[in-house]
Amino acid sequence: MATSAGTPRQVAAPTIPRLSLRSRLVGLGSIYGKTIRDSRLSFIIAAGMLGGLSLVLSAAIGTVFPTPQARLEIDRLVRTMPASMVNLFGNATLMGPKLGTLGGYMTWKYGALFALGTGLWSILALSDTLAGEAGRGSLDFVAAAPFGKRRIALEKLAAHLTVLWLAMAVMAVLLSVASNAFGDASLGDRIPLISSVGFALWVGFIAMCFGGLALALAPLLGRAGSAGVAGIAMVVLWIASGLDVGGPLVTISPFYWTANHVPLVGIYDWPGLAAVGIVAIVLLAIGVEVFTRRDLGVTAGLSLPGLPKQVLGVHGPISRAFGDQLPRALAWGIGMGLMGALLASLVGSFAHQLSGETTLIRTFNAVFPGLDFATAGGWLQLYVSLFYIGAGFAATTFVSKWTSDETDGRLEEVLSVPLSRARWVISGGVAAILSVVAMTVIVALAIGAGSLAGGATTGDALLGSASLGIYAIAIVGIGVAVGGVWRTSIAAEVAALVVIATYLVDLLAPALKAPDWVRQLALTAHFGEPMVGRWDAAGVVACLAIGAGGILLGAWGVTRRDIAR
Repeated sequence: MATSAGTPRQVAAPTIPRLSLRSRLVGLGSIYGKTIRDSRLSFIIAAGMLGGLSLVLSAAIGTVFPTPQARLEIDRLVRTMPASMVNLFGNATLMGPKLGTLGGYMTWKYGALFALGTGLWSILALSDTLAGEAGRGSLDFVAAAPFGKRRIALEKLAAHLTVLWLAMAVMAVLLSVASNAFGDASLGDRIPLISSVGFALWVGFIAMCFGGLALALAPLLGRAGSAGVAGIAMVVLWIASGLDVGGPLVTISPFYWTANHVPLVGIYDWPGLAAVGIVAIVLLAIGVEVFTRRDLGVTAGLSLPGLPKQVLGVHGPISRAFGDQLPRALAWGIGMGLMGALLASLVGSFAHQLSGETTLIRTFNAVFPGLDFATAGGWLQLYVSLFYIGAGFAATTFVSKWTSDETDGRLEEVLSVPLSRARWVISGGVAAILSVVAMTVIVALAIGAGSLAGGATTGDALLGSASLGIYAIAIVGIGVAVGGVWRTSIAAEVAALVVIATYLVDLLAPALKAPDWVRQLALTAHFGEPMVGRWDAAGVVACLAIGAGGILLGAWGVTRRDIAR
């Protein structure tokens, strides 16, 4: 039998369909889009905190200080404080009589909070986006694809900058909207959009500057080392500029370069702001170039001490989950504890300075009935409301860590051992609650220590801080319920939206004189006044029930759906 020779049949190579721009932006086939997708929770948290603070502070300031006499009292009160304390938080001398406006008071008292908080977010994100993934080994898979290291770094950096400036845009718009809605034009409260944009540029450039420092150091020192150095540098340079200690520390401080930039009262220093922006771009470029020229994951080994072996998660599913959560719990506890200790140490001086200011005390009592602002405990109760949003967002990160078993594709391996789906949910929920407890203990001890210096009752401060953990447990329950019954990919985001809604309802309802039932929709409205020893037992029981019930509901729900692949 003969066969004829011929040209081998050509087999057409399979064609790879081109992805649309929309698909790339949502994370398919693009490092930039994938990073944006992974950053959605951090964006919700950042935009929620910055935008929420803009709304809340505008509403509160416009309501608490509604008359020219009250504004004069603010100015006189601030100028009686020690000069070092005044200048640390803002250039009150430059603002002059504008200190009593909504924009002036917000800049002086809360401007540093906006800048430092956003800077910390940028430091943590940029120290982890390249060095963290390289250390975990996940970046090796990306580098094995036909992408150069420079392209990887540029796309990941571009994704963070996109999320950062979107959050700045939300803050700028809400600042202008809130000042026009709640401010008094006759008192100079209206903030035009150009002023809000100037403030957002300052906050964003400060964040880029110290985030760029973390990015530049990350290939050399690793994730923890670079974040620690950049964070310490940010705080030291802020304090050096505020206290005007002189010398090289002040000379190289971005806060000092922009000391004359107070946009919310119409005072601008564009050259100083541009200098910070240029330094930020240079540091980011250095970070990209250093990453390009070094081997992946090779660092100097500067890092935080490791956790004890007893908490590394080798004694069962709860131990494993808690070991994964513990670093986050410690980070949130230490961060919130430092701020809590600072505020608790100042409440005594606030109460003392207001002891003879009957006009201001009457104004505060009209807006926040039931609190005695002539005492340190009353001020501590007012300030603790700011910590509820922090505790809530901490709970969302614990939920996010639990959901990562499924969203990162590990759950099928976890369930390959004798571990049921329901037990996986319950173990993860219990570990998240234990993390909340660990965080709350650190915060309570810090607030209690600060109250010793601030004049508040230490016992009430310690016990009252437990309300933060009780609220966080409820948020954990909501997140686990959503993840178990619906999808783990949106559990943390839904929990974060609940935190933002609760915070805004609780603080805006009294300021807007809304019916009492509106404020009762907020979980935080049902604790009473724990910092002065007055508790609402029904609210405590309700939050604990939501936490436990949410975990059980999630355990039931996950048995009735497919595991995500």
